[in-house]
Amino acid sequence: MYAAPVSDAAIDRSLTELTAEAGGDPRKTRHIIVGADALAEMPRWLQQAHPSRRDVLVCDAHTAAAAGRSLHRALHMEGRNADLVVLDPQPGEDHLVCDDAVIDALQQRLSGMSQPNAIAVGAGTVNDIVKMATFRLGLPYQCVPTAASMNGYTSAIAAVLSRGVKRTLPAQQAEAVFADIGVIRRAPEHLNQAGFGDLLSKPYSNADWLLSHLVRGVPYEERPARLLDEAYDALLDRAAAVGAAEAAGIGTLTRTILLSGFTMAIAGTSAPASGGEHLVSHYWDMEQHCRGLPLFGLHGTQVGIATRLSAMLFEKLVALEKSDIDPDAAQRRFPDPAWLDELAARHPRLTAPVVEEVREQIATKQRHGAALRDEIASVRARWSEIRGTLQSVLIPSARMAQVLQLAGAPARPSDIGVGHLHATQTLQVCRHIRGRYVGFDLMADLGFLDAWAEHAVAEIEG
Repeated sequence: MYAAPVSDAAIDRSLTELTAEAGGDPRKTRHIIVGADALAEMPRWLQQAHPSRRDVLVCDAHTAAAAGRSLHRALHMEGRNADLVVLDPQPGEDHLVCDDAVIDALQQRLSGMSQPNAIAVGAGTVNDIVKMATFRLGLPYQCVPTAASMNGYTSAIAAVLSRGVKRTLPAQQAEAVFADIGVIRRAPEHLNQAGFGDLLSKPYSNADWLLSHLVRGVPYEERPARLLDEAYDALLDRAAAVGAAEAAGIGTLTRTILLSGFTMAIAGTSAPASGGEHLVSHYWDMEQHCRGLPLFGLHGTQVGIATRLSAMLFEKLVALEKSDIDPDAAQRRFPDPAWLDELAARHPRLTAPVVEEVREQIATKQRHGAALRDEIASVRARWSEIRGTLQSVLIPSARMAQVLQLAGAPARPSDIGVGHLHATQTLQVCRHIRGRYVGFDLMADLGFLDAWAEHAVAEIEG
C-alpha cells in the first residue's frame, strides 16, 4: 500500500502546495513555518499581514511559560500592541477543558476589543478554544504549537465538550502556523508521544471511512485519504527518534501532524484521521467528565492505545468468510429499536442527560429488522470486494505495538489506569456516541463485537 518514506523536505513541499491553495483566504491555512527559528519569523509576518491589529496571545499556564511570554516580549519589541491572556481551568477542574463556557468567555473578551488578532499558543485544548471563538466571530487566528500532540492546527474542525458530550464541530483552519521545533522538543515527552499515537490511527480511520462508503454510500475522496501515506511511513520509521525527542523525529512528527490536519480540511470531515479508535478516547473523556474525575490520558495517548485495539478487531473482521455473515441473525439481533430504552444500563458511568444525547446519536445510524437484514445481505453479497478493499489499507496490529514501544508511548489500557473490564465495555459501546458509521457498527450487527472486544483486551493485557 505505502510508498517508501519521504524526507522532511518533501513533506514541506506538500505543505507549501497546500497553503498555496488557500489563495489568500485568512480562514484557511495560507502560511506555515516549521523549523528551529520559526517563532523569530512571526512578528515580521504579523506586521505585514495584520499591521493595525492588536495581538491577543491566548495560553494556559504551561504554554505561557513554554512560548507565550517570550513571544509576547518579541511582539512588543517589534512595535506590536499585544496582550497575553492566560486561561485557567474552570472551578473544580484540575485542567483546562475546551467546553462551551470557556469558548463563550473568550468570545466575549475578543468581541469587546477593537481589531483583535487572536494567536493560540499551546496545543489541542488552547488551539480549539481559540479556533471556535474566532470562528464564531468571523475572525482569523494564528497558532504557535507548543507540542506536536494532535493534528487540529490545520484542520477545520474542533473537539468541544458540549452538554457533556465530546463533539466534533465545524470551525476554521489557523491562518498561519509557526511551529518551532526547539519549543516542541522541550515539551513534556508524553505530549509528543500523544501526537504520535493520534497519527497512528490513519490506516484504521481510513478503513472506517471506506467501510462507511461501501456499506452506506458515504462520500469518499481519494486525495485526502492518500495524502498522508508516505509521511505516515516516514513517521513510523522514526518512532524511536520521536521517543528520544530527537530533532529528526520531532520534525517529522510535527510536519505529519500538520499534513494530517489538511486531510480533514480537504475532505470537509474528520473521517480521514478519525474513526472508531477516536470514539474510544472520546468515550473515556465523557465518562470521566460526567463523574468529575481526571482524564485517563491525553487524547492522542488514548487514541494510540485504541488504535492497537482497533487494528486487532479489523484483523478479525477481514478474516471472516462470506459464510460467516448471516443477515437473518442480524435481524434477530436488532429486530426493532426497543433496546434503546435500556441504553442507560450499557453506559453506567454517563449521566442521564448525556445518555439521552447518546441515544440520539446511535438512533441516527442503527438499522433494525428488515432494513438491517437487507443491508447485511448486501454486505454478504459484496464481501470479497469489501474485504479486499479493507485489506489494502490496513497495517498489522503487531506493527502498531512495535512502534508504540519504540516511541515510548503507552500501549495498553492498563498503562493509563483503564481496567480490563472497563476497556472491554468501552469497545463494545463507544460506537453509540456518534452518528457516523464505523467498523465497530458492522461488527456489532454481525454479532461479533462483544466477543472480539473481550479477546483483544485480554490479548493486549496478557
